[in-house]
Amino acid sequence: MKKLVILLSLGFVISAHAKNVQTLDTIYANSTMNMALFFPSDIRQGITGSDNFVFTYNREKQQNLGLLKATKGVDSNLLVITTDGKVYTYIIRYAEHLEFSNRFINVLESIGNEKPTIPDKIVQKKLKKDTIVKNTTLNRLGKSCDALLKLPERKHIKKKIEGLSLTIKNFYYLNDKVFVQFEIDNDSEVDFDFDFLRLFRVSGNKKRKSSYQELPILPIYKHHVPNTLVHGTKVRFVYVLPKFVLDKNEKLLVKLKEQSTNRSVVLKWRI
Repeated sequence: MKKLVILLSLGFVISAHAKNVQTLDTIYANSTMNMALFFPSDIRQGITGSDNFVFTYNREKQQNLGLLKATKGVDSNLLVITTDGKVYTYIIRYAEHLEFSNRFINVLESIGNEKPTIPDKIVQKKLKKDTIVKNTTLNRLGKSCDALLKLPERKHIKKKIEGLSLTIKNFYYLNDKVFVQFEIDNDSEVDFDFDFLRLFRVSGNKKRKSSYQELPILPIYKHHVPNTLVHGTKVRFVYVLPKFVLDKNEKLLVKLKEQSTNRSVVLKWRI
């Protein structure tokens, strides 16, 4: 916390639109594995709020790679500023086992831009223009997702575990983006509290750790993702992803998990 106060006292503040950010994402780490974080730009500064977390990066020759490690203790936060002035912040938490050991940070995850204490009119004008462009883009993506939800299903890739099923209903390429329509059907006797749904490019054999690799595919936009799914109901929603094409030896892996429980569904699909 002292480090954070020192950083702010240097005269840097987060741009005003950062006040409207959504709930911070959580990154997990432990002491036996390096959690590799790849940022869109080179890292200029990175600090953690607690001593049981260590974030390292190349201070001499700037790179976009940072390594996070942790020992068991209280949750904390990670603050990273890249060379282009983008600010990224996350909740960081210790976990005995990591689902994956790397993460590619999307520029849309930035909470704002570093700027002088006294606002510059040119900067403010640019931020306003960027906000308008971003809102227009999100509105356009939202309309495209609404249209997709009305189309007949073209796919039916399904996995069901303990009364909870996850299905891919549609998969569309549109310009430089991929639209994936999911359906969750809760046929169990209890409500499902949504924690996350994540996608990965998977290659190799999991039994051979040296050849197995999971690369996360971070969504650009999420449409109508539920918080809670009452038992006996189903819901459809859409993820918009940057365009990708899987190699012949790769598969698409989708992980759906519930909050505060071990209930999950893992679906694999060779496109």
